Amino acid sequence: MSDDSQAEAHPVLRWVDAFPWIEAAAADLLTADESAQAWWLGPVDAFGTALEAERLADLSDLMLERLTRWTIGQIIPNLPAEMDLASLPMTNRARNALARFGYKTAGDLQGLELVELFDLPNVGIGTVDSILQALAAASTLNPPPIPARRDGETDVPVVSPDHGDEYAERAGPIIEDLRTLAGWYSSLGMPTRPLLDTPVPPGSPPEVLKARQRLELVSAGDVLTEGQAELDAAELLQRLVSTLDDRAQQILARRFFADRSDTLDEIGQDLGVTRERVRQIESRARADVVQALDSASLGAISATVREVVGIVFPLADLIRLIPALARPVPGAGQPAWRVLDRLDDAYEIKDGWCAAPTIVTAQTETLTRLQEHANRHGVASMSDLPSMNPNLPAESARSSMREWLRYCGFAVDDEYVFTQVHSVGDRAAAFLSVTGSPMSSQDILDRLGIERNLGSLRNALAYDDRFERVDRDKWALAEWGLDSYSGIRALVREEVARGGGQIPMDTLIERIAGRYSVSANSVIAYASAPPFEAKGGIVRLAIGDRDTRKGPERTRRLYRGADAWLYRIMVTNEHLRGSGSPAPIALAAILGLQHGQARQLESALGPQTISWAGPQPTFGTIRRFLVEGDVEIGSEIFLVIGDDGSFRIEPVDLSDVEPLERALRLAGATGTAARVHPRVALAAAIGLPEESSPASVIGGYRERGDTDIAELLLSARNQLEESPVNRKPNPSADIDEILDLL
Repeated sequence: MSDDSQAEAHPVLRWVDAFPWIEAAAADLLTADESAQAWWLGPVDAFGTALEAERLADLSDLMLERLTRWTIGQIIPNLPAEMDLASLPMTNRARNALARFGYKTAGDLQGLELVELFDLPNVGIGTVDSILQALAAASTLNPPPIPARRDGETDVPVVSPDHGDEYAERAGPIIEDLRTLAGWYSSLGMPTRPLLDTPVPPGSPPEVLKARQRLELVSAGDVLTEGQAELDAAELLQRLVSTLDDRAQQILARRFFADRSDTLDEIGQDLGVTRERVRQIESRARADVVQALDSASLGAISATVREVVGIVFPLADLIRLIPALARPVPGAGQPAWRVLDRLDDAYEIKDGWCAAPTIVTAQTETLTRLQEHANRHGVASMSDLPSMNPNLPAESARSSMREWLRYCGFAVDDEYVFTQVHSVGDRAAAFLSVTGSPMSSQDILDRLGIERNLGSLRNALAYDDRFERVDRDKWALAEWGLDSYSGIRALVREEVARGGGQIPMDTLIERIAGRYSVSANSVIAYASAPPFEAKGGIVRLAIGDRDTRKGPERTRRLYRGADAWLYRIMVTNEHLRGSGSPAPIALAAILGLQHGQARQLESALGPQTISWAGPQPTFGTIRRFLVEGDVEIGSEIFLVIGDDGSFRIEPVDLSDVEPLERALRLAGATGTAARVHPRVALAAAIGLPEESSPASVIGGYRERGDTDIAELLLSARNQLEESPVNRKPNPSADIDEILDLL
């Protein structure tokens, strides 16, 4: 037998043969240069070389970015089920993680979705990357026979317009009306005037007016034949699915398109084949239908849906715009919108909402936008929020916005949305900031919307320094500066006012401590904290305008380090996919970044982009940093922007630490000095003066929205007060000694 005949009998394995989905998943990676060669069409023959390592890394990137909802068996269809995982060339951490959870052979992994690997404890992105590359390499060593491919095959039948008698009969009257209108315009000396763009000139003949009226009422059904008019999105998808054999259709309907997938074993028993064979059929069929989505008609429909969805869009409105999406696709057992959702990974449809690329990403961006428009109590006015989606009808845009915000977990009341509702105090402060006037305990309780005892509510307000009691049972925000019904702060304010705006500290102590059972230290503490200041032994109201803009010191999760700014985020699946993530506007101001600009920050792994093209500044993908650091999904990290224009990430270790230490780590204050003087470090992280009291530090974190740190500091307040820099004066010291400490 000749060499040519042997090659024909045993074709060389190509990357696309080993991974059928790759042609569709990686098609957009080709450049516009027609000579560009798709590497996945080349042979798998460079075993153990740098080229193979590069190809495996590219494969892993595609899997992590676009196939997280696929099972391992679907992603790597040629992997022998009996393959011993311990023998594969992966990192020790990856090998130990699989063994620890009982995964011994490749067959143990084949039913897992890729995203499930990230749910394993102590398994980060780098570990998953190592596992995927090892499995992919192993699957190419002993591949099954390669099925023959027929050139010129199409996945969807090409439907050509019918130009026969029926078409001519339908189009004839329309063409005649066009000629009537065109002839009239030409006779008026306007041969270039658009026929339907402007009104017919006054005094035009009746036959011209009637022709124009008929043309304005022409529909697609008036032009197309009956068969052509039925060729909508649902019919195109049905024809696509029908190109598969009955067995492949049934498997996709029960697995890929289903809301709740059947198991491989269940389908295998029904069809009389092994679970491995079911997995192979599904993998090949999925790759075929996903690739066919790029066909002319389906590709245009899918692109239109992506454009309409934007960031988020209600499914009901999408169906109103594109009614064909509600029609069923019998071969898939689902409506057209669900089939498109499964085929196109650029957006996700869930619970009546369409979001790009996922619901979680849209929720994260929504939260970031709200924080930029919210006041210190987490309240944003609906009228200040940008449009949820410009494609929404004006009459439903506002109601859709409310429903989306509620879906995201925010409380919406009349024309306001509340982002900080974690505690009773948060809710009460938010409602008071909206009403702008004192409220009774009962009024506040009625607005809370939660079960709460009236007495416990009063206690919560009394012990929260955000509130002042201004009547027997009326509460106001402390920042309003109203006279308190009782309390040291109100007494200090009263005495300062009586003194014409200032009063000596010793006189203040004498007047208050002499009349009430209040210690001198307490008077000094209140008189030295906002809204007062004590300088040179004189107490007065602090002077300075409040900056209403969201500067760095008021931006949640943004902290100042020794020589850098640290922005804390939680790693999500979207970071794994390679998506960008929102950045606070305050950070853009720090970098001198204007709207419409982008900036490159230098890093050990290459330039890192931060741009401002839309309503919110955005970080480019950080996936390479997460892979390099083997960072787990759900963990907290800092995006560190150095004063020298550098960029890096730093994981936040929160394991087994006391509240004060946890607060320091969450604020990026982890140096030795921070542990010696924690209060000073915590104050510096958010731009407060070094001498700020514990109450001021706690209040500072609460006001900027870092309630997690504020609660930790509240529980560790004694440690803050015992800090060497904030040591209390000896109670037996005289007044002059106390004043010397100020």
